[in-house]
Amino acid sequence: MTQTPPLQNGEDVVFDHIPSARVFKRTALMMIGLTIPVVVVFLYVFPDTIWPTVPLFVTCVILMQERVRLGRYRAWITNQRVILQGGDAISLNDVARVAARTNGVQIVTKGDRANTKLHYPENPAALITAIETAQHSGAQT
Repeated sequence: MTQTPPLQNGEDVVFDHIPSARVFKRTALMMIGLTIPVVVVFLYVFPDTIWPTVPLFVTCVILMQERVRLGRYRAWITNQRVILQGGDAISLNDVARVAARTNGVQIVTKGDRANTKLHYPENPAALITAIETAQHSGAQT
């Protein structure tokens, strides 16, 4: 789904969130950097075994899985809702607040709906501004 999803009447795309590979690489380097001290501890505790490779292997598997899923994190912010790549949509009327997180932007919703995270934005402040501006524009139904 690389094109804009089907829109409702009077709905326009305000912002096209495409996950950034640069932000993903920065997150990957941080994860590897946090794994290195664990590997050193494992080398000290288990010097003659294969166990020191386990933390690095687990980190690499997680990063490979995340890299494969990177293209699935796309979202479109319209003047009425946030449309996720998987087909789910969040009405802007249901958005309680939007907050920046370490490698994404979290959309906190009202009610029973689970919070949603938009992963790896190039510019989190611009994404938050786009959502808040679309929400407060008064154009949503």
